Amino acid sequence: MENCIIMMAGLPGTGKTTIAEKLKTNLENYVFISQNDLRRAQGMKKMPKTQDKILRDIDVLTAKYLREGKGVIFDSVNRHTSRRNQVYGVASCCERKVITLECVCSEEIAKKRMGARASSDGLLSDPNNPKVYPKLASSWEDISVDFKHPGNSHVSYITYNTETLNFKVNNHSLGMKNFINKIERLLKDNH
Repeated sequence: MENCIIMMAGLPGTGKTTIAEKLKTNLENYVFISQNDLRRAQGMKKMPKTQDKILRDIDVLTAKYLREGKGVIFDSVNRHTSRRNQVYGVASCCERKVITLECVCSEEIAKKRMGARASSDGLLSDPNNPKVYPKLASSWEDISVDFKHPGNSHVSYITYNTETLNFKVNNHSLGMKNFINKIERLLKDNH
């Protein structure tokens, strides 16, 4: 199987970055793209009103890596169907597959994890104020909706509960079963 996009998704504090880093450490020929890291590299101090530029940069970078034969682990909340579909489109144009890996846990645990994060250094960083959680939760768009229309047959969808360690395959595209099984083993072996 050729390398693909592993698109992390989930609310703050659900463990996306921790899981993404585990995968990067254990998967050969994968690069890690963090939306927050790119914002920080551009010196952003607060969330911009529009995400267009940073999302375009991510898509261009992702396509570049895919064309070089690398896989991409993309870490962001990815709460909107429209954004997830943009990533699916980048993969399709590069003739690659996508695994959408949604991290979940209880709101209580997520907020506790957020509160334990380091204070901001003045640049945009992961939110450490648990009050952000309900705002993002209220705008969450269910990932299962992504599969209600044709055109995403190259996309697999996994839910991983970082609190209970439950790994659930909601949808897998043709030829991805072995790789998804490998991801499950990596997550369970390294916990």
